[in-house]
Amino acid sequence: MNLFRINITHLTCIIVICFFPVLVKAQAGVKTGATFSNFYYTDAEMNPNIGYDIDLRPYLGYDIEWVQLADQKPLASYYVGAYYNYQFSNSFSVRPEMGFTQKGVNFSQSEYERIIYKVKISYLEIPLSFAYKFIKRDKFVSELYLGGFGAFKLNAVKKTAYHNSTAEKTKINCVKNFEAGIHLGINFRYRIFEKFILFDFRIFQGLTDVFYMPEDQIRLYFTTQKTKITGFNLTLGYEF
Repeated sequence: MNLFRINITHLTCIIVICFFPVLVKAQAGVKTGATFSNFYYTDAEMNPNIGYDIDLRPYLGYDIEWVQLADQKPLASYYVGAYYNYQFSNSFSVRPEMGFTQKGVNFSQSEYERIIYKVKISYLEIPLSFAYKFIKRDKFVSELYLGGFGAFKLNAVKKTAYHNSTAEKTKINCVKNFEAGIHLGINFRYRIFEKFILFDFRIFQGLTDVFYMPEDQIRLYFTTQKTKITGFNLTLGYEF
């Protein structure tokens, strides 16, 4: 009896996977563009030991350490992804997606001397969006959408250079393997024949702490900052 139930369950899953795209109007698409991101902090209270609000040195190391206490700038990187747009009605759709991107922060400055200091975390990102079509014309469509994402870390490095030295990349070992967050966006699609050219703008907000403290790390402070990632994506796409 249990084997019969298992087989029925498997058969049901296969039917859903095979025939779901047929039951609703669906279009596949690809997109590429840029991600702009930086860190934000949920417990940025003044640290009495150093006199600054933010201190990432326990995570990022102590080379050119004072730069990490300066103002941060957005990190610009790439975004490449693919998606499937399932249209359930004239107004509502759901869009699973998969993309590769980098997020992080840029501490580089040249006010007094040339310093390059960038943190880049490479992710395989899996967003899921629910969209509402608020403009629909013969050749022009626009949607508002919201949803969430999970991101699996592929790599994490910091790039540093001081004065005229050659930039060096060093692996960061205290970045968590998974990040999750929410996003909100708007897209504009223009029809060419039976296909669409897509322009997409999306803001995202990380909900999970990016770093963890390694067990063998010397703890100079009793507490460290909870660091999360925020930013936005600008992408161009094509729906087949």
